Amino acid sequence: MSAPYKEATVGLIVVLAVGIFLAGALWLRGKSWGGADVYVAYRDVGTLKDASSVRISGAQVGRVDGIHYVAPGKVVIGIKFNGGEKLRVTSGATASIEAVGMLGDMMVVFDPGTGRPLVRGDTIEGTMAAGLFDKASKMADVAIQTMDRLNRMLDTTVIVDLHHTLTSAQRFMDYVSDSTRGPTAQINPTLVSLQRATNRLDSSLAGFNAGAIQARLDTTMHAASDASAQLAALSRRADSLMTSVQEGRGSVGRLMNDTTLYVSLRATLQSLTDLINDIKKNPGKIGVTVRVP
Repeated sequence: MSAPYKEATVGLIVVLAVGIFLAGALWLRGKSWGGADVYVAYRDVGTLKDASSVRISGAQVGRVDGIHYVAPGKVVIGIKFNGGEKLRVTSGATASIEAVGMLGDMMVVFDPGTGRPLVRGDTIEGTMAAGLFDKASKMADVAIQTMDRLNRMLDTTVIVDLHHTLTSAQRFMDYVSDSTRGPTAQINPTLVSLQRATNRLDSSLAGFNAGAIQARLDTTMHAASDASAQLAALSRRADSLMTSVQEGRGSVGRLMNDTTLYVSLRATLQSLTDLINDIKKNPGKIGVTVRVP
C-alpha cells in the first residue's frame, strides 16, 4: 500500500471518529437533527435545561431541544417530540414549566389543546408554575405579615387589659371552688335536705292504702252516677211540667193560658187604686158605724 493511500485512509478514519464523537455528544445533550417540532416563549425558564423531559398527562413524549435567549423577559425553547407525527398540536396548546422533586430539576408539562392545528416550528406562549420553594416563600411572607399584624394588635394596653381579665377570671374560679365561702358550700346542706325530703316522700307513699283509696274512689263514682241519674229524672219531670203548662193542662196551665184572668186582674187593681186615691182625697166620706150589742 502506497504512502498517500495510507495517509488518506488514516485521515478518513479520523474524520469518521470525530463525526461519531460529535453525534454522540449531541445525542447525549438531547440535540437532534431537523429542528424542533414546536417553540415555546417564556418570560423566565428557571433552571430548565436542554434535554429536560416533556410530558403529557404524566407520560414522557419528548424533550427540550435547545434554549434560546431572545431579550430580557423572553426566552424561547424548542420541543422535540418522540413521535411528532402522532401529536396534533393546536393553537390552544399550553406548556407549563414545573419542578420535579426538591432538587431543582424542571420539566415541561405539555397539553396539545384544541383548535387550529399549528405548523411545524410555530411558537406558543408558555407559563411557569409555582414550585415548592416558591409556595413555601409565599407562605413565609404570609406568616410574616400575620405576625406583624398580630404585633400591631397586641399593644401595651391590650396586654394589660388581657392580664387584668385573666386575673379576674382566676379570682372568680377561686371563689367558685372555695368549699367554705363559695357557692359549693351550699351543695352539701342542699343535698342533705333533698335526702330528707325524699325519705319523707317514701314514707308517705308507703303509708298509702291503695285498695282503700280505690274502694273510696269507686263509691264516689257510684254516688256521682246515682246523682246524675236523679238529676236527669228531675230534668225530665221539669220538661214534662213545662210542657203541661204550655199546653194548658192542669190548674197552673189553665191560669197561665187564661187571657181573661189578666184583664180581670188589671181591672181589680185599677178599682183598688181609684178607691185608695178617693180615700186620700175625702177621708171623711167613708162612714164608720159602730154597733154595740
